[in-house]
Amino acid sequence: MQHKLFRFHVHVYPWMHHWMEGVALLLALFVFVMPASADMRFQDRSLYIRDNEPGATTDYTVSFRFMSPQAVGSVDMLICNDPIPYHPCDPPAGIDASQALLTNQTGETGFNITQKSANHIVLSRLAAPITDGMSSYTFSNIHNPTQTDTALSIRLRSHASTDASGSQIDFGSIRSQIQHGVELETQVPPMLIFCMAEEVNDNCAGTNDNYFTDMGDLSSQSTLLAQSQMAVGTNASGGFAITANGSAPAAGSSVIRGLEQPTASQVGINQFGINLVENTQPKIGKNPEGEWANAIASSDYSQPDKYKFVSGDIIAYSPNVSLMKKFTVSYILNSSPTLRPGAYATSVNYIASGRF
Repeated sequence: MQHKLFRFHVHVYPWMHHWMEGVALLLALFVFVMPASADMRFQDRSLYIRDNEPGATTDYTVSFRFMSPQAVGSVDMLICNDPIPYHPCDPPAGIDASQALLTNQTGETGFNITQKSANHIVLSRLAAPITDGMSSYTFSNIHNPTQTDTALSIRLRSHASTDASGSQIDFGSIRSQIQHGVELETQVPPMLIFCMAEEVNDNCAGTNDNYFTDMGDLSSQSTLLAQSQMAVGTNASGGFAITANGSAPAAGSSVIRGLEQPTASQVGINQFGINLVENTQPKIGKNPEGEWANAIASSDYSQPDKYKFVSGDIIAYSPNVSLMKKFTVSYILNSSPTLRPGAYATSVNYIASGRF
């Protein structure tokens, strides 16, 4: 019995050894031969649809990376509901690429549209090896599918031929879906910020709540002075305008008339005027404060040491948006020796308007 077992072992072992070598050889052939003839998938595939509304006519940008270095002469793009390449192709309802135009291409270029139908586009060029794998192609005038309950797919194939015939080189699919967009709507409300008082804070954060000034006793030997401030800002596209409105100081029928032209202050003469800049004769006022250079005092009210007051005049303005600007208004009052005695008073109202 032991002898028979030994003989069996002697005859079978060499046969098993050769059979294992054969298996190893077959495996080696399988590993090294099969990939050389296998198709490769496009990588980094994507589809960008500029307008995702159902039925809209819009642009499609198809992007992918060529993987095989072989010469490519055409790229076939078939639009179907199903992405599986060997399944029947049912076009998405409403899709229409028959008027598509190739408006941009990057990476592998030189392509033109040589075939197109409602759901089919073929790009062709003289066959050339792949040198720049990542590529994109933008098509205009594609009519979106009209249904939102099914996805659309673009089946991709590259070929050595220029008409998408013959064996494929790379392949793959892109899947997307048309949906109604989410509409977001908002607006910036019209805004005009304006404040005035004897003193105001930047950005109209507050004022000293004082709207009255006693300028003192009139004298033909000196000039009476006062000042107030105002701040303004607006998002109006036409900017803002501030007008000064009121009458000249009066005591009954006796009036100290406002200066009708920019004029220097002169003691001993009846004068009432304002300006919006820093002055030295007399020393009073400040130049406009704030970063917005387009908000300025009007030319007749921005001349240092010259004053004017005509009711209704625009004394400051901006031609467009301006946030925020502070103006200091200087007042001068001079009187002649012959001025009739009395308590002279006036009220000046400032009106800011936004030009929306």
